[in-house]
Amino acid sequence: MKSIITVSELHKTYDMDDDVRVVALDNVSLEIEEGALVTTMGPSGSGKSTLMHIVGGLDRPTSGSVQVGKYNVTSLDEQQMAVYRRQTIGFIFQSFNLIQSMTALENVALPLRLSGIPRSERLEYAYELLTKVGLQDRVYHKPTQLSGGQQQRIAIARALANDPPVILADEPTGNLDTASGENVMEMLRELNENGRTIMVVTHDPRMTKYASRVIKMLDGHLL
Repeated sequence: MKSIITVSELHKTYDMDDDVRVVALDNVSLEIEEGALVTTMGPSGSGKSTLMHIVGGLDRPTSGSVQVGKYNVTSLDEQQMAVYRRQTIGFIFQSFNLIQSMTALENVALPLRLSGIPRSERLEYAYELLTKVGLQDRVYHKPTQLSGGQQQRIAIARALANDPPVILADEPTGNLDTASGENVMEMLRELNENGRTIMVVTHDPRMTKYASRVIKMLDGHLL
């Protein structure tokens, strides 16, 4: 199986007040195979979310390189990075990051709007995605009218809108009760079985049972 994500000698430092430098990543190198479901674990401050954000193009490293598919992510300019994120990465966040003034249908359709898909087509496809995650009866509800588990399912549907080969999930079960968290991880496993590469950042050791590989981090290092 070929690698879809290659991280080479990645360093990330943050310059804080009073000339304090925080090392978030220290010479991190790894490869993730196409079709893997990887959980990345470690305590707060271990660097796991920083690693994911750099892979996803939400942050830039101090040095080192990241290759995802055909993209050398660390060499992209801002416009190229936006295309990379839109075409290659589906993001799922702990806080859901839904737009509160939009319905579930509008939230899921938003990435398609940014890709220039006509309105009727994007709403039709958004409805199909919401049906896949079991929310066809909630398409006109706004996030405040839905449970945490339902909001996360909307976020998963939105992450799938542009059919990305890679899904990055940062603490996707962190704000959910146990049953809802298990449901979300089952959905991610199903997406993985259908061919997507998935990288999950989590504190929850129960999530490792869904993974084909577990990466552990501490103080900016891979263990």
